[in-house]
Amino acid sequence: MMKLDTIQSKPSSGYIGKGAIILTILAGTMAFTNPPREEYLNYASDQLSAEIKKSICQESQVPEFLKGLSNTLVNTCNTLVTTQRNLIKDTIDKSTTRQNTVLFSVYTTEIAGYKYQTLGGFGNFLTFPTKDPKTSQSTSK
Repeated sequence: MMKLDTIQSKPSSGYIGKGAIILTILAGTMAFTNPPREEYLNYASDQLSAEIKKSICQESQVPEFLKGLSNTLVNTCNTLVTTQRNLIKDTIDKSTTRQNTVLFSVYTTEIAGYKYQTLGGFGNFLTFPTKDPKTSQSTSK
């Protein structure tokens, strides 16, 4: 009779142990890099300021009878938004809730009928798209 060589397999517990270590390191990194509320407020106020400048402080928003002053008005608008950053930040702070899961945070900000949700993790933020409150309301009869 022929002697068959047996193949020895490694116990799967080695993979489970390595996986547990990797998950522990990942969770620790996420917890350590979960951005605090103050970082979110800085991020959100920068985003809102940029959005205001993009939507309001544009030459196309200047009324026709003031077109001769459009550059001055646009520059004044941009300056006003920049100087009022603390007011914008305070408004965001008052209208934001934070759900802290230790590994990451979910920030929900409601301003002027808009609801913004932002995920904070690994020291970064990801803001999810929001719908225009005028178009998302259901019409009732």
